[in-house]
Amino acid sequence: MDVATACPDIHQHDLVSFGPGLLDCGVVEAKGAAVEEDGTSPPVPTFHILCLDNSTVTKKASDLTVIDRSYLNIAQVVASASNVGGQIGSITGATTMLDLVRLDERGEVVETVSGVSPSRVRRVRALGHGDLVVSGPWLGQVSDVSVDVDVSFDDGAICTVADAEGNEMLQTVTEYHYEKYLPQKNSRFFPGQRAGSAGSVFKDARWLRGQWNADRDVGTVVKVEMSGVLVHWIASAHCGTDKRLVEESAPPAYQNPRDLTFYCVAHNNFGWGPADRCFFTKPGSTHGDSSFAHDPQLEEEEQQHGACLDKVELPMTVAKTRTCVDVLWQDGTQQHGVPSESVVPFNNINDQEFLPGYHVVDNASLDGPTVNDDTASDGSTKPARRIGVVRTVCCKNQTVNVSWFKSAACPNEAREVECNDIVSAYDLELQPGDTTDLGDTVVRLLPPGSSDGETSIESQSKTEKNVAPTNLSWVGCVIDLPDGHVQVKWGDGSISTVLPHEIVVAYEEDYMELKDKTDEDSDTDSSSTDNDPINPAEDGDAESGSGESNEDGLLQSATFKGRFSSFVWSLIQLACEVLSQGKGFLTMWPLSWFPNSGLPAPTKENIRAPTNASGGEKNATDATTDDQSFRFSHFDVLQIPPDHHYIDTADEVSRGKSWPKTVQKEWKILENNLPETIYVRGFEDRMDLLRAVMVGASGTPYEDGLFFFDLQLPPSYPAVPPQVYYHSFGLCLNPNLYESGHVCLSLLNTWGGEGTEVWLPAESSLLQVLVSIQGLVLNDQPYYNEAGYETLVGTPKGRRNALPYGENAYLLTLRSMLHILRRPPQKFEAFVKDHFRSRGRFVLRTCEAYHQGCVDASVLGDVDATVVGRERPCSVGLKLALANMIPSLVAAFIEIGAEGCEEFQKMSVSLPQSLSTTQ
Repeated sequence: MDVATACPDIHQHDLVSFGPGLLDCGVVEAKGAAVEEDGTSPPVPTFHILCLDNSTVTKKASDLTVIDRSYLNIAQVVASASNVGGQIGSITGATTMLDLVRLDERGEVVETVSGVSPSRVRRVRALGHGDLVVSGPWLGQVSDVSVDVDVSFDDGAICTVADAEGNEMLQTVTEYHYEKYLPQKNSRFFPGQRAGSAGSVFKDARWLRGQWNADRDVGTVVKVEMSGVLVHWIASAHCGTDKRLVEESAPPAYQNPRDLTFYCVAHNNFGWGPADRCFFTKPGSTHGDSSFAHDPQLEEEEQQHGACLDKVELPMTVAKTRTCVDVLWQDGTQQHGVPSESVVPFNNINDQEFLPGYHVVDNASLDGPTVNDDTASDGSTKPARRIGVVRTVCCKNQTVNVSWFKSAACPNEAREVECNDIVSAYDLELQPGDTTDLGDTVVRLLPPGSSDGETSIESQSKTEKNVAPTNLSWVGCVIDLPDGHVQVKWGDGSISTVLPHEIVVAYEEDYMELKDKTDEDSDTDSSSTDNDPINPAEDGDAESGSGESNEDGLLQSATFKGRFSSFVWSLIQLACEVLSQGKGFLTMWPLSWFPNSGLPAPTKENIRAPTNASGGEKNATDATTDDQSFRFSHFDVLQIPPDHHYIDTADEVSRGKSWPKTVQKEWKILENNLPETIYVRGFEDRMDLLRAVMVGASGTPYEDGLFFFDLQLPPSYPAVPPQVYYHSFGLCLNPNLYESGHVCLSLLNTWGGEGTEVWLPAESSLLQVLVSIQGLVLNDQPYYNEAGYETLVGTPKGRRNALPYGENAYLLTLRSMLHILRRPPQKFEAFVKDHFRSRGRFVLRTCEAYHQGCVDASVLGDVDATVVGRERPCSVGLKLALANMIPSLVAAFIEIGAEGCEEFQKMSVSLPQSLSTTQ
């Protein structure tokens, strides 16, 4: 049983309790082992827990209770812990209170302080990796921190070890486990800790009292102080985020910590957590160092206490946290002060998922020659796509309430709302480019020519050399997005509403990558993955080699491994036997037949053979709808078409004498064993290239669609698998088929696998590759093809996402039909027309059935509907999207002479009106 399935409410970094005592709690570090020592699966999932005394224990999930989630940040997407399959929301605010303890050397509690505001504590190392800091008018992120440590010995001698965290020779006497937990926000060393070294660390140290002695090898840390900070500058009030200007005029990367003002903890650094070491300032005393904790509320409290008192700071440890969050849900409901344990992080977000405040564009008209082309099919220019802001979302219906802006709005003015509209989530996409969202860190830009303001801020940092600047009125966090405006809470505590052009979003970067950006000697480009078989940038693949797939993280999101072994031939023979008996369909092989499939077998899947206009099975001598003879064999050898993806690939490597025979053997296998729904063309002038098309199986979102693939056989084939390129037309309708054309499959060695899942030179074949793509990739629930998502099968989160993903895949399949009709791959032009002439009205009939709320084979009226179809739900959002799609489909099918499509012209007009009654 998978841990994520059995314990959906327990996440990494959760604070959990497993007993009544103060020390009977800790932070979830990781899941327990997937298997027991004897190789069996554990009966109950386990978790590794980091405890307050820095020990790690393993507990059963059933013994754990989540008591806090202090890591939740503004703009983080969450779901209700009691209804993970329901609507989601975004966090708009978070407040954490701390319970602190002081432990003695034996780990026993000697003092407890409860309900402490974070403004009363400071970290041992005040700045952490990734934290946002300010220097004058500049905003930056900390990429590295140098820490000096004072060590006191038993005889009273004291020395200072410079850059102690970077010095591997200085080590703690006791290994503290919190070093493994979020080290970016904690120091390896803290006062009271015993540290020593067998090397020359103490000999090379600066001695404050006494001098080096070989007997002084272990001491006690008495002081930890930052000596230097490396900062990656990301924005300023006078040049925004312009990369060139930032590089030319930014301050030096190396900074004195005293010259920096702490703004906020980076989002990926989380907040306070148990076992964190800190200094606690008792009420009535000043804060430890105002340059590292600018808190207007704290300053006001201190003023009320009167004159500044002597600083009293106690070294403490965080025992527990209590966090409350404010959540804005998809339906527009706002909740304040929600206990953090009552919501859970929601990371599996579909492209069709939107939240209030998101800026979106209308993609309902994206049915032109290319997805991002603004030219219509008749050569005219398409109208500019509408831009709007999301107000509310109905996740059950997949509909979105959008306020559309007037398109003529001046960039320097607030956008005016033209109208509100209920649209399908499938007809929207996030606005490309730099947009402002809730939780973004923004910088207020100085007006042109306002050098006085800039000078005043810069002069402050220059004249007050020993005091960090405190003017934070120009850097803030987005807390609301009213019509055409942006509401910001600034660093000085004030709140104001600004126009979008008056600010710029300062994008935070992952702290792990920052050091490379500020290290001039780093060689991040020295390593290349061009020859990595798992990388989409395959040799000879121009689009994959561009690096776009790798930048977008597409490789991580792809999965679904090839799962054939030597018994594939018996399955192929079975398919051919069924087809040879005149059946119009082929029952899909259950996925449980394949080893390590990890997915449930479909209840009833069918691959329909191509049919003629009357619905009967079509063979090579069948007449088309216009009564003209049409022949298209499943396999043939032709001249290479100029639009083949691999045509420009140089064939410079000499091939062995047996290579042509190997290819001809593959051709023979294809000619004799191809299923009725796959067609292949080899090329006599380029034996290393092939082109294939497969028909989407009924009962899947890809039904009646055509899917084209170009293949290339490397010189070392069959020692290595073929390269395969998918004609995507810029659409991503399956996790294994990328927009770039990359095909992710273990059988192609483009995804990890082992044993029979990967290419086996002695057993694997081109036929196996093609049948695998059709049967295992283009299946009825493509959502679970995503990496790791097979564990969500049967869970509320999985069910919540699988339906919209499948509906969107269906809409993209319809859109791909329009692309293929306009630009059919060469050598398949006649086949494309014949296919849609015979199947066009059934495609539209399926659309109509979806509009009625379900799809049933008996409703379609197809002659080959001998298998009883199962009803499938249909969201209102899908109906709305189909209303926009059907007119284009009807026109395209009528244009090629498809019969029986005229009746759907009336349906395409009346569809929106009928849908209005279902809202």
